[in-house]
Amino acid sequence: MAEHSPHHPPPRSEALLWDILESVTDAIVTIDEDHKVVLCNRAAEKMFGYLPEEMIGQDVSPLIPSSHRVLHKGYVERYLATGVPRVIGMLRECHAQRKNGESFPVEISYSVSRSGERTYFTAVIRDISQRKQMERDIHFMERLVDIGKAVSQITHEIRKPLMLIGGFAHQLRSCDGLQADEKSRRKLDIILKEVQRLESLLNGIRLATRPGTSGRKQLLSVRKLLEETFELFESTLRETRIRFTAELDPDPLMVEGDSDQLKQVFLNMMQNAVEAMNGVGTLTVGTRIGDGTIQVLIRDSGPGIPVEIRERIFDPFFTTKTEGTGLGLAISRNIVQDHGGAISVESSSRGTTFLLQLPPGFP
Repeated sequence: MAEHSPHHPPPRSEALLWDILESVTDAIVTIDEDHKVVLCNRAAEKMFGYLPEEMIGQDVSPLIPSSHRVLHKGYVERYLATGVPRVIGMLRECHAQRKNGESFPVEISYSVSRSGERTYFTAVIRDISQRKQMERDIHFMERLVDIGKAVSQITHEIRKPLMLIGGFAHQLRSCDGLQADEKSRRKLDIILKEVQRLESLLNGIRLATRPGTSGRKQLLSVRKLLEETFELFESTLRETRIRFTAELDPDPLMVEGDSDQLKQVFLNMMQNAVEAMNGVGTLTVGTRIGDGTIQVLIRDSGPGIPVEIRERIFDPFFTTKTEGTGLGLAISRNIVQDHGGAISVESSSRGTTFLLQLPPGFP
């Protein structure tokens, strides 16, 4: 098989085949026995973000997440040694990697061919990111309905005795007989603090598990909301060594929504970014118009979100923190969806970007 690139068309006898390869929407990548790319179509360039000259003649490893590179080379070497296929002729799901380091889910089918004394391996690759996101959204909503029914009853039953405990503790705290009893006052303070914490947790669970959360929508400027959020977040940033950058569109970018809940989303996202960087790095918040939506990007320079947990970060109660309820992202996603928007995430070893998309509002 001769090596070709889109800048050097194949002979006329192969022109029709090449035109077909170039028109296919799936990425097609062929490698040789040495694991080097000998052919890639236009869809592969677009999917992975490389120019033809950055792929042709180069090792295919950069297209494969680092955790799978050795395994992939092992498949090639095993087939060359035994002639027995393990994944050839099968359709399988795995992850690929773009030039920017982003890992994304793909569906791949492999085939093998020979030309002269050489063996070539061809992969037809389909990006299934959108399909996976739709599956996650459906699963999320199904879980939300089931959880919401149970949570509604549970929170109602818990809240009643909690209010009684808090009320009695307040009464005892103000009793004259306890004014001189420092030890008893400390115990009552702990009870009151824990009551407040549990009430806050119950409110968080309610917000994370009910389909509709926004009741006071009005026309709002995203730019103004973010500027107000920055003021609230200023004290948090002072306690870190994080460089903060705002890249806001000069236009107000109007949306229809609940200002308190949208600011809660922005604060949640920014707090997550600070925690992801362990207090050291760069936090960038930007706005733009794209795809008919108002977009807010919150980017950190942290170590990224591991692929194996990336699909679970919006699940209620899922957290990797030693302290935390795992409700922040679930609440944020629920609020944004209730505003007719969506949240997506891109992550690599160079950092993580959350993209919030909201429908534009009109006066």
